[in-house]
Amino acid sequence: MKERNNVKQNEYKLHDAKLDILVISTACFTAINRNIYKLFRNNGVSIEIVVPKTLKFGSVTKEAEIPSHDDPPIVYLNLKGQNPRINRFENLKEILNNKKPRVVLLDNEPVSLMANTIGRWCKLNQAFFYCLTYENFSLKIRETLKRIGYRSLPLAIIKRALLLMSRNYVDGVFTVNNEGTEIYKSESFNNVVRLPLGFDPDIFKIDNNARENIRNRHNINVPVIAFFGRVCHEKGVHILISALSQLMQYNWVLMIDEFTIYKNKYNETIQQLLETTGIFDRVIFINPNHHEIAGYMNAADVVVMPSISTPRWVEQYGRVAPEAMACGKKVIASNSGALPMLLAGHGVLIKEGSIESLKIELERFLRVGDHYGTNKEIEISQYAHESLSINAQYNIMIEQFNQNNSPFI
Repeated sequence: MKERNNVKQNEYKLHDAKLDILVISTACFTAINRNIYKLFRNNGVSIEIVVPKTLKFGSVTKEAEIPSHDDPPIVYLNLKGQNPRINRFENLKEILNNKKPRVVLLDNEPVSLMANTIGRWCKLNQAFFYCLTYENFSLKIRETLKRIGYRSLPLAIIKRALLLMSRNYVDGVFTVNNEGTEIYKSESFNNVVRLPLGFDPDIFKIDNNARENIRNRHNINVPVIAFFGRVCHEKGVHILISALSQLMQYNWVLMIDEFTIYKNKYNETIQQLLETTGIFDRVIFINPNHHEIAGYMNAADVVVMPSISTPRWVEQYGRVAPEAMACGKKVIASNSGALPMLLAGHGVLIKEGSIESLKIELERFLRVGDHYGTNKEIEISQYAHESLSINAQYNIMIEQFNQNNSPFI
């Protein structure tokens, strides 16, 4: 109840004030994703964020994380609908009319009902409208049908109609991968620019004290091979376990995010794999929050991202890669989706879906002792901080906003 009361105390109160930027974001439901917008506020830009009061994760409904002391003002609204293409915020138009922002940034697909609603308001009120998209699949009907079949025809038609409408309203599109950049440029959207989904450099960095503390806490004195993130088929956890099962002659432990055993079919498969291969006794299950995860990344020696593509999903970004690199870690990732773009030669790419390819790289690491030395760790961390942090993201965003407005800063 305490958290609920805190949220209510920080809810938005209407008052007349001209606003520079209004951000509308489901991602900012999670506090750490608001850090990019603190940079705007710290540089004198008036900015507020609209987030959902609650979100459903499967059968569980969670409340938005409460504001930190240095967050921009946050507006908590009810979000109606589960599909991001057609969901909507209650009372959003009232907020827009009251705040009259110079720029609206929608952290959601331009091809959505919400984008069209906001875009019309911006057009009528001489405001600039930007969207941040994670899209990496073609929006053309024929290619959609080829990818996932004719049952997708109704949805493909709806998406096409939304695209044709929103294109008239959107002043700029921020993409997070090369595929999205090409897609929106080919669809004749204005100002299509790729940017990183930045990590907070104050959190993700080389931290030898955190490494030592966590390794001592878990009594670790062997190489740590780590997997961070959702345990699901698309993330290829079964490929990692299968590769490790052929390397039992070496000393290592597997660090992996905790999952509820038998919660779903894939979790059950992973549980069985861990037991039948004999790896279970070498597993360190962790459950860190967003601020603790960097410490565990520092405690690892190599981070593996064996993502695999499906007709409905290809790695859109992969936040773990830049976060781990910021901590100086060696990242081994499949050549799937956006991962090659993120590593940019600063990690190791393996053939997507190949157990053998992953086994070879892991064995090289274990046999040769191919640990990154201090100089290499610093080099990879510097690359991540310069190219993939919230500072890099901020610089791209503010440059775009300043092109269409009198400068914010």
